[in-house]
Amino acid sequence: MSRILYVITSLSVGGAQKALLNLVESGFSASYEPHVVALVDVDGLQQQFAQAGIPLHVLGLNRPRCLPLLLPRLAALVWKLKPDIIHGWMHHGNLFATLAWWLAACRPKLLWGIHHTPEKATLERAQHAVVLKAGRWLSRFPQHIVYVSRRSLHRHHELGYDSRRALVIANGIPLGKANHRTERRLGVRQELGIPADAFLVGSLTRYVPEKDIPNLLAAIHLLQAAGYSAHFLLAGEGMLATNPGLQTLLAALPEPGRVHLLGVRADAAHLTAALDIATLSSRREAFPLFLAEAMAVGVPCVATDVGDIAEFVADTGLVVPVDDAPALAGAWVGLLQQTEEQRQALGERACQRVTEYYSLDTVVAAYRKLLGEADALN
Repeated sequence: MSRILYVITSLSVGGAQKALLNLVESGFSASYEPHVVALVDVDGLQQQFAQAGIPLHVLGLNRPRCLPLLLPRLAALVWKLKPDIIHGWMHHGNLFATLAWWLAACRPKLLWGIHHTPEKATLERAQHAVVLKAGRWLSRFPQHIVYVSRRSLHRHHELGYDSRRALVIANGIPLGKANHRTERRLGVRQELGIPADAFLVGSLTRYVPEKDIPNLLAAIHLLQAAGYSAHFLLAGEGMLATNPGLQTLLAALPEPGRVHLLGVRADAAHLTAALDIATLSSRREAFPLFLAEAMAVGVPCVATDVGDIAEFVADTGLVVPVDDAPALAGAWVGLLQQTEEQRQALGERACQRVTEYYSLDTVVAAYRKLLGEADALN
């Protein structure tokens, strides 16, 4: 069995982190023994990785007292594990994966995984712009760079990343999780204290600029001002009433009580299965796992036209322009006004599309082929 060391930025609750959890929990790990290094110590999916029996090592890059020991700990770990493959996951993870590759006494294969579609580096947050520029120079070292969307591959090529060994493997979705959806719908509505038949739109996202939460709240304002009675479930990092940025936006709503802020939740699948519509208002995405997970359990989606969203949603939902609150609200209204049977048919098409093109089995097969070809070249 080969040993693979994944180096990821953090294990916070996000699409890239859940994609890694899906991969290491799959049959792929029967052939490639997984170990995970997280650079940043934050609350998130650590328990799920532990429950899956995945060895986890946290370097604590965000803790000043850990910084002097960071490189010695990384070197000691690589020397001890002697991985056959080092796989970076996300931009910061890719940089440290390359550092681990340099520190390795053996010479493992080096892979990068990119889960982000950047703007020009000068438009990114300052720290990320620096990381993007460093990645451009280092991109000649990995044997393969795995992007989760074609748009992300094209943008990185435009920014100067080496594309000679680039390929696209979309995030994979475990199938067979659509059971008990009725119970989940009732359970979540009971938790929120809303009627059992309430129409529920949800977004599992983060309060960061690229997710454009102000546009999402502006669309909610338009919907409520037009007299529609939908409820909204917003969960994820920063999605709390104590967030000062959200407080102002919520205060301006005609009916702020219909917006339910849940913060970070470990039961994302439970929440997603309860929705009537899954939605995102992002300015940038690569392959948002939340939408694919919603489609897999038969929830139609409304999202902005970024990354490869239009391609994988296709005719199973609605895609609207970026930064267009009226279009976003209008798309919600369009689905809200459909009959339950029409929405159910749309959800069934969404589930079928994920099954056909975006299943975890498809991703595992792509990784096996990729690593098998890499072995053949050596």
